[in-house]
Amino acid sequence: MKCVECGKELEEKKEGIEWRLCTFCKKSVCFDDLHYIGIWRRGLYSNFVDVFPVCKNCLPKFKGTLR
Repeated sequence: MKCVECGKELEEKKEGIEWRLCTFCKKSVCFDDLHYIGIWRRGLYSNFVDVFPVCKNCLPKFKGTLR
């Protein structure tokens, strides 16, 4: 198994330790090349940020708030 971005060899048993899957395309990405998307969620008592790991190809072009 290889990283989508850099081609680094990844071991299956080290998922979550050295690499993760992209939330959208489900490809393996090492922690050196991993990006995150955060979205606001409304909870029962307060709002919080939910964070998703993504690869560079699935990272949205627009970064910022829509206010």
